[in-house]
Amino acid sequence: MNSEYFKPVLSTQNLSLNKPKRVLLNETPVVLVKTATGIVAFEDFCPHRGLALSEGFMVAGQLQCKYHGWSFDIKDGENTFVPAKNSKISCRLIPIFVKECYELIWLSYNQDAIMPTLSSSKPSIFLTGKIKAENTNVLENFLEGSHTHYVHDGLVRSKNQKRNVIVAELVNNSEGFIVNYESEPSKGLITQLLPKNYSSLKPVSIYIHPGIAVLKYINQAQKVIARFEVILITEGEEIRYFARIFINIGWLSLVIKPIARYMFKRVIHQDKKILELQQQNLSWFREKKFVSAETDTVGKYIFAWQNSKNHDLPCKTTFNVYW
Repeated sequence: MNSEYFKPVLSTQNLSLNKPKRVLLNETPVVLVKTATGIVAFEDFCPHRGLALSEGFMVAGQLQCKYHGWSFDIKDGENTFVPAKNSKISCRLIPIFVKECYELIWLSYNQDAIMPTLSSSKPSIFLTGKIKAENTNVLENFLEGSHTHYVHDGLVRSKNQKRNVIVAELVNNSEGFIVNYESEPSKGLITQLLPKNYSSLKPVSIYIHPGIAVLKYINQAQKVIARFEVILITEGEEIRYFARIFINIGWLSLVIKPIARYMFKRVIHQDKKILELQQQNLSWFREKKFVSAETDTVGKYIFAWQNSKNHDLPCKTTFNVYW
């Protein structure tokens, strides 16, 4: 199986026409350029004296270095002109493969790298930001529900309400895993605002390797009324997240969209705060190991996938949580 993946680096809305921009791919600087015919990417390094080409300019379809004016063809990265020589020289930039999908720009050194399958619809809400935490902990935070009673008390679930046993089934697959939970009654403001026919919802959480978490809520009629896709990339000591949120409750979707945006931003802020507190403390106890219970099965599988030990775990497992 191909172990290389296209990785998201930027929202398409954040790249302006003919304005070079630096992003990171696996900690390597890359220059992006949006032209009338599409987006191109190269390693952000002028082969002459190493200045970042993202500091340069687009001139007549050429990417020009700010230091000595060396110019490169934006189509293939070939050098087209060296001012001090008054001619071109035989050298070229290192190209990066680009795909535009899901309102994001994805990069890879391998044109055959894997692209994830996400919703092709336009999201109701799109949010992005950074969290100073570890990738595995952010993924677990998004996909496990046990923290919601405390971190999102009153919004998602409540720490004071009676808990019910929920049976969960996790199935491992070639892309990650999926967890199907039993339906549960509304326990937080977000779900209690919905009409009564949405009062009991079935959560489904999906992990797509290497850094995508999907959460779906399904009503009694087996309709997906909400879908949350969070795509993560590592940027130094921080995690950049792209959150695609889909709301599907008919005409009410438009009515509650402003309220939903506020609530989801608040939920993400609460998660960011607790994850960064966790990261601060983990930095003091680097040798400590986590103690886990049956209810931490989702986290166990995420950690296994992130450390290439996913094949050591059962392909299917059932466990209980109390929510």
